[in-house]
Amino acid sequence: MTKSFECQHGGVVCGAKITGDTEEEVLAKAVEHAREKHGVDLTQADTLARYAQSLIRDEGAPAPDGGRTDH
Repeated sequence: MTKSFECQHGGVVCGAKITGDTEEEVLAKAVEHAREKHGVDLTQADTLARYAQSLIRDEGAPAPDGGRTDH
C-alpha cells in the first residue's frame, strides 16, 4: 500500500503531498522537501524527525486529526 505525508497535517501551510512505497522512502523524501522548501533540517532534531514520521499514513487513511486543516 502506498504511504503518504502531507505538510499541512503537521500544521505547515504547504500543499505538498509526498508519496512512496515504504515509510522510509516517504520520510527520506519529506526530509529533502523540508530542507529545500522550508529551510528545516529534520535530521538535526530527533523530535522533529519522529513527529514527521508519525504523520506518514497509508494512502487514503484519515488525517491524524480527523481531517482538520485549521491548525
